[in-house]
Amino acid sequence: MKNYLCDIIVLTWNQKDVIKSFVESFLENTQTSCRLIIIANGCSDGTPEYLGGLQDTPNCTFKILVNKENNGFVGAMNQGIAVADAPYVCLANNDLLFTRGWLEEIISVFESNQKIGLLNPNSNNLGLQPVEGESIQSVAEKLRQEKRGYFIEMPFCIGFCMFIRREVIEKIGALAQEFYPAFFEDTDYSLRAQRAGFLIGTASGAYVWHKEHGHFNQAGKRGREVLFTKSRETFIRKWGKTLRIAWIVKDYQEVFDNLKAGIDLARQANFITFYVEDTAINREDIFKAQGAFEHSGVQFKSYRSYANLIWGIMVKKKKFDLVICKEQPLSRIFRMLGCRAAGYPDNALIAKIKKL
Repeated sequence: MKNYLCDIIVLTWNQKDVIKSFVESFLENTQTSCRLIIIANGCSDGTPEYLGGLQDTPNCTFKILVNKENNGFVGAMNQGIAVADAPYVCLANNDLLFTRGWLEEIISVFESNQKIGLLNPNSNNLGLQPVEGESIQSVAEKLRQEKRGYFIEMPFCIGFCMFIRREVIEKIGALAQEFYPAFFEDTDYSLRAQRAGFLIGTASGAYVWHKEHGHFNQAGKRGREVLFTKSRETFIRKWGKTLRIAWIVKDYQEVFDNLKAGIDLARQANFITFYVEDTAINREDIFKAQGAFEHSGVQFKSYRSYANLIWGIMVKKKKFDLVICKEQPLSRIFRMLGCRAAGYPDNALIAKIKKL
């Protein structure tokens, strides 16, 4: 049995100041026993020399791996996974800042339910930005008070700071090499974990700040776009498109009747919005009434009239791929407006659309 609970794997490529900031923030805000596996991925800026001077602390052991060449995100992370042996493994970007109690909260949520396989901490990367003048430590303290122990399912986890239960690695292995060097490897891993029977989501009471895309800045905007497009095409060939689905219901009883089906669709990396005739209800209460975890991929919006409903769906910035509506006249209107519409959640139709 190891004397640390977590292996934190982080790679860096010619960003000595960035990894130095990561290490300092990590040591200052992490009390749980852990091992920090840092991979210098083809660095030539003095990073290996800096890493070689790091000293173990009572709570943190360092393991430094130095690659002569840049093995990409997927290659280097798999290199770290191969040597990791702790009960929990985290794949972390090097441009993170941590807050007090973040890791303790992550572990607490994992231990609350053995089915939870992957976790993200809460983050600006997930939409929780500090307001002007507010520190990230203040955000974290507020979350600990309001969301301690709270788990929310997600359609997929994001690799900026993705925790993996050891049993998941033993069951499904490491990141898929087909997404080398980067992008969509985290979404693919999430779907593989869910297919293996694990829950994935967010530990809402833990907070980490992420400088988005900082790790890939050296590749340049054009370089990132090329890598992203290549991996997205690979993902779609393997899993189909991520769908945005509008599901129109008359009242909340219909929501309750169809919530399980909606969650099942969200667990396939889709986003579901139930449109309900004007009624006020707390979203947390909807999931609790069904004995389900709250799921960020399932949303609820109210409408006052069919005109208001049609307008709200058609002018949405991110267009819906499918409208589910059991009222045939309304379905015909959406089809006339150019939407794919189904009178019920037809799995064959959904599978077909995901492949288009």
